Amino acid sequence: MANVQSRRMALGGHRTTGPVAALDIGCSKITCLIGRNDGTGPRHFQILGSGRQQSRGFSGGTITDMEGLERSIRLAVEDAEREAGEQINQVMLGITGAHVQCNLVTASIEIGGREITAKDVRRLQAAAMANVSTKGVEVLAAWPVAYRVDEQEGVREPAGMYCDTLGLFLSVVTAPKAMVRNLVECVGRAHLSVNALIPSSIASGAGTLIDDEIENGAICIDMGAGVTAVSVYLNGSPAWVGLVPAGGTHVTSDIAQGIGTTFAAAERLKSIYGTANLEGPGLAERIEAPRLGDDGRLQATRMERGKLAEIIAPRIEETFELIQKTLGSSGVRKVLPRRVVLTGGASQLPGVRDVATRILEAPVRLGRPTIAEFLGETLGTPAFSTASGLLLYQELGFADAVRAGIASKEYGSEVRGGAVNKAFHWLKENF
Repeated sequence: MANVQSRRMALGGHRTTGPVAALDIGCSKITCLIGRNDGTGPRHFQILGSGRQQSRGFSGGTITDMEGLERSIRLAVEDAEREAGEQINQVMLGITGAHVQCNLVTASIEIGGREITAKDVRRLQAAAMANVSTKGVEVLAAWPVAYRVDEQEGVREPAGMYCDTLGLFLSVVTAPKAMVRNLVECVGRAHLSVNALIPSSIASGAGTLIDDEIENGAICIDMGAGVTAVSVYLNGSPAWVGLVPAGGTHVTSDIAQGIGTTFAAAERLKSIYGTANLEGPGLAERIEAPRLGDDGRLQATRMERGKLAEIIAPRIEETFELIQKTLGSSGVRKVLPRRVVLTGGASQLPGVRDVATRILEAPVRLGRPTIAEFLGETLGTPAFSTASGLLLYQELGFADAVRAGIASKEYGSEVRGGAVNKAFHWLKENF
């Protein structure tokens, strides 16, 4: 069974020796990290520089102000370059939004009883890619979830085995061409080229899951400011991504509306006193909760901390109920892992893990970046999971058919594809 280290050795071309830059464009902040791998392991990075700026012109995965977003990107990159003493010209760019879609496709080819070769595997992946509709979309990534060798299901690496028919279940992530073009254009205006465009939810998983979780399966939930991204890892590879349109800013907005205060004051209340726990010590504590008076100015008032929890808890519960529903309708719903890792800035709110454990009915841990052993108090927080995962993505060596340059035209048309194929009845049963 191949693990992260052996995949990296097999894909030696993925190893980078010079500085690598990651650009994470979120709804509340833009982060640029510059790092260098020391060559002793995928997670042995030295962070050379970091930059963080307030995000402007970007909401819910959509650009709303090209000039504002470009300026935010420039400032974040300049800060990272200044700290690193390095100038960068290309980045690993994360992409997120409701229009980033994940679909599961199948294909099979005839082997004729001989040994399966690496070329056969590539030909099969190309066959599956031929079943993907690319009208109006760009294919961002495609990961093999499982192979079928005749009647043997769930095979991870079929090369070297013998069979008559070889089948594949492929997870394909797409995004609208206009969305991709606008994002790449905005980054280009900051004099940067895009080395790779990676789904942010997958980057979050790469940045926080340990090798055992990647190999044996885990769900990563990245609770950001505007959205919550979900990724599923199976058999040592990304398998599925999804998105829930709820995040930390929705909690802040609920507080502002609920007690009649400004967004900034609500954010401060959430950060200092916020909790999703409706039971436990400290809820009777009276806290400062400024409210807007008739003159439009904040006035000093006090309230019980438990009242604040009563505003926060329903939104957090709703978020995890939506996550549960999204996972339940995914293409991998019948093989979902039991382990859950929470990350992202909003996951740091007290009580969130307890709510997740109760609603998802699974063990939950709070994930932090694993890119290096020592990251400091700031970079080591869940808020930097996506940026660190963007740096790590190539080093982990996932078998991405898109980055490998596999296209259906290279291998002809000897395929049998589609979910209706009788040879893939097992996919319907298992996925």
